[in-house]
Amino acid sequence: MNLTGLKDEETIIRRHFLEPIAVAHLLHDEGTLVDLGSGNGFPAVPLKVLRPGLDLVLVEASEKKSAFLWAVLRELGLKGARVETRRVRSLEDLADLLPCRYLTLRAIRSGDLLKGQGIPILRPDGKALFFVTLEQADRLARHPIPGLRFSGTRPLPSDPRSVLAIFDPDAG
Repeated sequence: MNLTGLKDEETIIRRHFLEPIAVAHLLHDEGTLVDLGSGNGFPAVPLKVLRPGLDLVLVEASEKKSAFLWAVLRELGLKGARVETRRVRSLEDLADLLPCRYLTLRAIRSGDLLKGQGIPILRPDGKALFFVTLEQADRLARHPIPGLRFSGTRPLPSDPRSVLAIFDPDAG
């Protein structure tokens, strides 16, 4: 279905499979993981396979990609997983899914998307995991998303410029 621009098998393995494996230890096997802009299902579907006790909500605007994601969930027999086809323009568009224990995203602009008032993004024991470039992580650290506290980055195995930006709930 041409859902990824990656063609090299080694790059696909490092980015789509090794990245979720490298960060799975940051998640517990309970709670809801909301993945924004799920696209081809990475990193969220491998995280669900590694943490089967999580409830997974894949949020995707494209009907084509949503249909693909539903097929993947059925083929893998993943219980406690669903696809929400919706365009998210602000935090209010996610009000029925928040607060969640885990929030993941890759390749979408989070700054404007997650701005909003009065809606907590994460549960008190939650984490947001953003698969971004080092430059994007620096920008997020300098301009925090309301309700999230930047707690640092971790390198990812796909590319030296790729990092995991980690956020905790901001109680203040």
